[in-house]
Amino acid sequence: MPNIQSSYGKLSVFEDFNGYAATASIADATAGTRYNDLTLIAISGAVDHLNVVDESGGVGSFSGAGGAGDGIAITTGCVFVPTSNGPITMEARFKKGSATDLQIFVGWQETVSLSETVNPFTLSGTTLTSNDGGEFWGFYADSTATTDDFRLLASSAGVEDTTAAVTVGPLVKGLTGQSTTTLGALGVRCGCTLTSDSYYIARLIINPDGSAEGWFGHTSMANKNGLTLIGRLASGTLSTTALYYPLLMVLDASTGDTLNEVDYFAAKGSRDWAA
Repeated sequence: MPNIQSSYGKLSVFEDFNGYAATASIADATAGTRYNDLTLIAISGAVDHLNVVDESGGVGSFSGAGGAGDGIAITTGCVFVPTSNGPITMEARFKKGSATDLQIFVGWQETVSLSETVNPFTLSGTTLTSNDGGEFWGFYADSTATTDDFRLLASSAGVEDTTAAVTVGPLVKGLTGQSTTTLGALGVRCGCTLTSDSYYIARLIINPDGSAEGWFGHTSMANKNGLTLIGRLASGTLSTTALYYPLLMVLDASTGDTLNEVDYFAAKGSRDWAA
């Protein structure tokens, strides 16, 4: 017997931070704070949240307690499984008040702790540290790295997938030190200059067959008029049965407590009509 389906059954989350909200404090080490369809999680210290009204388009603004690693994690209670909901796509537009004091991850993560969400990748100099949060697929940046850039990488149980075959986007193939056939030790570079108070856009896709794509956009990149394909993984590379959460983490690398702003946060997939 066929499953009853409806055109309204798409899974969709889109938060544009429209509408003024008074400053609210998000406590650290708690079960997160719900904001519409999002869950806001303070990292390493309480974070203040307000929607600013001096910029167009709706902007969520977050400031922390001034400690290293402080910042905000944004996710949603809606979990996505590639085999039943794929292709799954998340996208976020965000910026940081500093180009020299940041740690960022944006993408899909399997395990999201509501008390202290794991930042999957930090890069000090050329030394990458991976933390175990299950399955990951996304972009990361760390201002303590030798070469400032966003990088595309996957990992599983705290082990980065350096040998995964990747088709590197044509506009970023020629970057210095670029991975060309595999994700490599540090991931695939975007060719993006870290810039204070300037918006980045990231889009991460996982397909039902375990293939995946990463797209990125910033005004410092070669393509200034849209998102650029950074890398594409082949079928079977990523887990197709993991329960993925869309995730954006914007943190301070040191104690600067710079302003973190998010223009929008979105995720979508197909409903599992057989469930």
